[in-house]
Amino acid sequence: MRLFYLLLILLGTQIGLAQNFNALINTPPTFIKSVEVSLLKKNQLYISMPFAQKVVLNPEQKKQLKERVVIKLELVYTKYRTAASFNQQTLNRNRLKELNKLVPSLFENRFWDFELISQTNGSSRKECNNMFHGFIVTFRPNTTKSMLDAEAKYLSDLVTTMLKNDSIENDTTPKKYDIKTHYSQQIGYIHDTIWYIDTVKSPSPPDFFYLQSLYKDTTVLGAFNRNKNWKNFIVVTDVTGSMSPYSAQVFVWLKQQAETKTAKYFVFFNDGDEKPSSKKKPLETKGIYLTKNKNIETVINTATKCMRNGSGGGEGLENDIEAIIDGIKQYPTAHEIILIADNLESMRDYKFISKIKSPLRIIVCGARHRINVQYLDLARQTKGSVHTNNADVFNLQDLKNGEHFFIDEKEYVYEKGRFHSVYNCIWSHTVAGSKSY
Repeated sequence: MRLFYLLLILLGTQIGLAQNFNALINTPPTFIKSVEVSLLKKNQLYISMPFAQKVVLNPEQKKQLKERVVIKLELVYTKYRTAASFNQQTLNRNRLKELNKLVPSLFENRFWDFELISQTNGSSRKECNNMFHGFIVTFRPNTTKSMLDAEAKYLSDLVTTMLKNDSIENDTTPKKYDIKTHYSQQIGYIHDTIWYIDTVKSPSPPDFFYLQSLYKDTTVLGAFNRNKNWKNFIVVTDVTGSMSPYSAQVFVWLKQQAETKTAKYFVFFNDGDEKPSSKKKPLETKGIYLTKNKNIETVINTATKCMRNGSGGGEGLENDIEAIIDGIKQYPTAHEIILIADNLESMRDYKFISKIKSPLRIIVCGARHRINVQYLDLARQTKGSVHTNNADVFNLQDLKNGEHFFIDEKEYVYEKGRFHSVYNCIWSHTVAGSKSY
């Protein structure tokens, strides 16, 4: 019987991969003359394959693919074909299968953009043999210590600006004013009093950030504003590189509710300070900084210290569960935990999610394409919820085996104790209990 269930799981995995590959190979291609791998950026690498073949020529690149966060995958081929019967889609599918064999984790959670690149240069096998074929992989850039300092300074300056403007707003001393006079044919002379109120301009975000548009993302503020019933909780926040747009929202929200103090404790984590990846162990990674919510200055000082002591991010794993457990130890009477999670990162300590007993409210940041299914698993395990920029998803624990559902128009299935992404909507579906989709 156990073998039967293992075969079912394997079959389900293969069906999921086939759907994934079908969705990718049916993407309309972009046509360019040729790709020059010598022009790739520092945060890019290539997986080379021969013309019209699926063999990976540089498999040693898999180490980087396993350790870093992929934000874009491009499959490059030449438009020229030596035989009329040649099927480019079949070759593209086989190349994707080979990449999956090399790095299966790349397709388990597909958050990256995808593009098919068809090269129009090359009109013979000889010419095409000298052109690049295979994959170009773009990673989320690693941040340097100077970049981390700049992000931490931005957050600190943001809080300082909010406090200064708050002080100006509450200042009751007489303000400067001016009288503006204009004439109206209906009324006569009108005198307008113009009061001059000082304000401090908010700081500009760091201009090196890899995706500047994320500073306009309101996922965290939206989730807090839609769920004002959350009380007596811990806020656990990932402050590794690339999370400053969301950390900023935490402090804007904290400033807005400074009097109520519904958040009793704050936990910030950076996945091990500057510890090498080889020495990071589940639940023993460290790089966790905790503080009571005494005032906004105390919280921001703790957050920026955690950021500055971090290693810069860019890895594919974070110590979410370790940070949550540390927070619960410090504040065991909390009713629930709010996790501000990097959707593009998975959990280094995922296998320990059963240790969390309190409901987790997981705000997934950067879920432009899909939700990391590990966070769906974590929400179900704790009878908590998952929150995106638009959706609040509850009652995941009520889903039965094999049920399909949609979040933000993307399909998922709960099967054999875990959630999985579905890339082609070929089955009927049910919807998990939620406020909005």
